[in-house]
Amino acid sequence: MNDEDKRIVQVENGDNSVSQDNKKSLMQLDLVRFEKRLQEFMANPQNTTNEMEFVSVLCSTLFYVPVMVGRQQISRNSMNPGLKMDIATMTFLADGNQYVPIFSDINRMNEFLKTTGRRTELRPVLLNISELMYQVKKINVVGVLIEPGKFNFPLSTEYWSYLEMSRPIEASMGDNFKLKIMPRDITSRIEDKLKPKLRWQKKVKRAWVLGVQLPGKDVYEYLTILEYNGDKDKFQGEIARKLALAVRDALPRGKDLLIGTTEDFVGQAVIENFTPFYVRKSGFLRR
Repeated sequence: MNDEDKRIVQVENGDNSVSQDNKKSLMQLDLVRFEKRLQEFMANPQNTTNEMEFVSVLCSTLFYVPVMVGRQQISRNSMNPGLKMDIATMTFLADGNQYVPIFSDINRMNEFLKTTGRRTELRPVLLNISELMYQVKKINVVGVLIEPGKFNFPLSTEYWSYLEMSRPIEASMGDNFKLKIMPRDITSRIEDKLKPKLRWQKKVKRAWVLGVQLPGKDVYEYLTILEYNGDKDKFQGEIARKLALAVRDALPRGKDLLIGTTEDFVGQAVIENFTPFYVRKSGFLRR
């Protein structure tokens, strides 16, 4: 791994390492939940609900990763001696590519390492999927292999970039609200209805379509967030109304479209976690 990378998986006091004697495996309930969502997604990856539920549990799970521990020497690029932990890789025979093996259960990891004859030289470290993918990109392998020997599910960095956009996120302002990507077919219809209207709104710079679960509600409502640089009274009294009417036929029966701006607290969470479907471009090249 690159010594210049400031985020290299490195410990000096062993704080990040996981000992089987003093660390328990992930809670059995979480393990069962993760495996259930993984199996459902593998059985039908085209199902939007399966995908969203898998991404949600994937992002909340910590994985055991086998690493090789070595002593880092003082060099021109690194003046901090200590333990250096290089993530182990393996070849997935199904496609011949290199992956990082990861496990949701430490016992399963140890059993797998026994079959490779490398158990004594490798140690487990707990990382979340975002940290894992960051490191995977640095060591130039295709991705991670989830539960080799049992599920053998390859998750490439390219596919992770797509899945990351579908990740349900949660923000809080006293009471909780949740945001997530909604089913693609309905979302596309809403976006197609909005785009022609937005092109005429010069004060709208960017736009998002998501689902929001408001406090005290059990269901997600469709939400449009706009980056609007204009008169607030005009937005509420004219623009928001026009957009709501434009998408009425695209919404599921009995549903309304909530409309807000990036100045709202919800809007700030949207900016930080999601990519807009509409971006106004300068000059004649507009989307």
